[in-house]
Amino acid sequence: MSRHTKQTHRPELPAPRKPLSIMTPDEQRAWIAATRSALVRKMQRERAYLDRRAARGTSTPTDQAYEADQVLEADLLALLDELARAVGEVAP
Repeated sequence: MSRHTKQTHRPELPAPRKPLSIMTPDEQRAWIAATRSALVRKMQRERAYLDRRAARGTSTPTDQAYEADQVLEADLLALLDELARAVGEVAP
């Protein structure tokens, strides 16, 4: 009897980040851009999830935590924009 297992797509984990202090300016800019892009996608997924749940009238403590996370994530995006400006890149 064969056994079937559900395979899920798991993105490859990024390599550990080097400390910013030893990155070249180009490495810093690339890290900032990649991190910002990933954070925006994460926020969009969470927002879509929260909007679907709100449309169904569903709200749990986890939903409330995700709402609070959205505020934190927006602040982190602003910080990444500041970092981008500090290393000479115009933030989006």
